Amino acid sequence: MAYLTQYSSSVPVIKFNIDQPVMTIGQNFDMDISVAEDGIAESHATVEAIKEAQSYRFIIKSNADETLLELNGAAVSHAELKDRDWIVIGGVEFQFTDDGVNEIKEMTKPVATAPTLAVVEPIEKKNVEAELTIPNEAKPMSTKEYVAKSRYSRRRLAF
Repeated sequence: MAYLTQYSSSVPVIKFNIDQPVMTIGQNFDMDISVAEDGIAESHATVEAIKEAQSYRFIIKSNADETLLELNGAAVSHAELKDRDWIVIGGVEFQFTDDGVNEIKEMTKPVATAPTLAVVEPIEKKNVEAELTIPNEAKPMSTKEYVAKSRYSRRRLAF
């Protein structure tokens, strides 16, 4: 499985699995990898998984020229990721890990189908009367009695 691990002060904070062909990184909550840090743009970068014969290649790309990335200390706009690479995105450190066993969900286009109409049968009106029975030992309480017996009786009794 391939994943990006976010670090804070050299401590791993969260691991993001790369399980889609294209994953987005940014501050926006709609991003696949949402990181709410000051240096990260709303839509900062993307990670693409490109299928080869038996494995995948992973490419990271900056979404704009002014939002460069650092890969192992060098500023880049796009690069191929290798196992144990260090990436800095807007001041936030990530480490890329790829153990070679990847399960990327292939994106498929939804098949367009014609809308179907459901046949709805009219509902028959029935006269339903509910009976309310109160057991003999239970008698209805007045509002004042209820309030007096409740746990808030001291506060609510003055009405």
